[in-house]
Amino acid sequence: MHNHRDRDAAGTTRRRYAVHGLAVDTVCDVPLLDREIDAWLAPFEVDELPDGIACSHGVIRPYDGAEVMRHLSPSAVPVATQQGQLIELYQEGERFWLVDDRWGLCEINVLKSTWRSWILPHPTLDTVRVAEMAVLWPMAQLLRPKGLCLIPAASAARGGAGLLILSPFNLEGELRALIHAGYNLIGQRWTAIREEGGRIELLHVPGRIERESSPRLRDSSIGAVSRWTDLTQEHCGITQAHAFCNAVLVVEPGRRLSAHVTEIAAQRATDTIRRAWPITELHPFRKHGQLPMKLSQRCRAWQAQLSRRPEDLLVLLDSIRTTAFAAMLPSASLSAPTALAGLKLAM
Repeated sequence: MHNHRDRDAAGTTRRRYAVHGLAVDTVCDVPLLDREIDAWLAPFEVDELPDGIACSHGVIRPYDGAEVMRHLSPSAVPVATQQGQLIELYQEGERFWLVDDRWGLCEINVLKSTWRSWILPHPTLDTVRVAEMAVLWPMAQLLRPKGLCLIPAASAARGGAGLLILSPFNLEGELRALIHAGYNLIGQRWTAIREEGGRIELLHVPGRIERESSPRLRDSSIGAVSRWTDLTQEHCGITQAHAFCNAVLVVEPGRRLSAHVTEIAAQRATDTIRRAWPITELHPFRKHGQLPMKLSQRCRAWQAQLSRRPEDLLVLLDSIRTTAFAAMLPSASLSAPTALAGLKLAM
C-alpha cells in the first residue's frame, strides 16, 4: 500500500487509486472524512495512475450555497430510488444529483466520469456513512460502466466458492459466525463484482461493519466511530482477495423467531435479486442494471429469513448444501458447524 498525499496550504488532500485496475483520483477539502476514506480505499492507493486508462475524478468540498446553486439545473427531473433508501435523486441527461439532508448532496456526470460532493457543516449521519455516500456511492456509479460494480453487500468464500449476501440490515453477528465456521471474508460491508471469463467474480473491498446495538454503545462519550469494527483486523488471515460467485443469498427484511431458506425458481431469480439490489444504479438511458440478470443466470439464488440467532445462518447454509448435494453428505445428522467444516457452495 502506498501513502501518497499532496496537501496544499489549505489542507486539501489529493489521492490516486487503482481500484481493481480502474483509475480514480480524489480531491478532498473536508479533513474530517480523511480517516474514513482511508478505511475503504487506502489499499488501492498508488503513486501513479495506470497508463492508458480513463480516470474517474471526484471532489469533496464543504457545503457552499452559492457554489451548489451554480451546479444545479432547474430542469432536472426526479428519479426513482430503491425502496427504503432515504435519498432523493434528480436527472438531466448524463448528470444526476443525489440530495440527502442528513449530510449534503452530490453531482454525478456519468459520461464525463466525474462527481462532486458537498458536505453540510453539521451532518446528522456519522462520518463513516457520510464517506460512503459522498465518496463510495458516486464512485460506484462511475466505475460500473467500466466493468466494475461496487455494491453495499457482504460476501464470503470457503473452498474456492463464493457467496454474495444481499441483506437490508446489519449482519455483524452472521459474519462472525461464518468466520468461526472457517469462512473468509471478501467484503464485510461493500463488495466489488465484475464479469470474468463468463463467470461472476467477487472482489475484496476493505472497510468496517457496524456493531450490533448494545446498551454500552448508547454512551455518547464513546463516540460514533466505536460503532464500527473491522472484522479482518479482529481475525487475522480471514481476508480473501476474490472468488467466483456460486450462490446469491437474498435476505428478507426483518428477523423472525426461526430462520428458513428456499431456493428461488430460475424464472423469478432476476426480479427477486433486482428488488433486493442494495444500490440505485444511475444510467442516462436504462432503468435497471444488467448484473442482477447475469447473477440469476450464472449462480443459484436462495431467499432467506433470518432469526435473532446469528448462528442460524450456518444451519441455513447447511440446508442449502443438503438440498443441492445430499449424496455428498457424510451424515444427515451432522450439526451445522460440523457439516460446514466441509461445506462447498459450488452450485
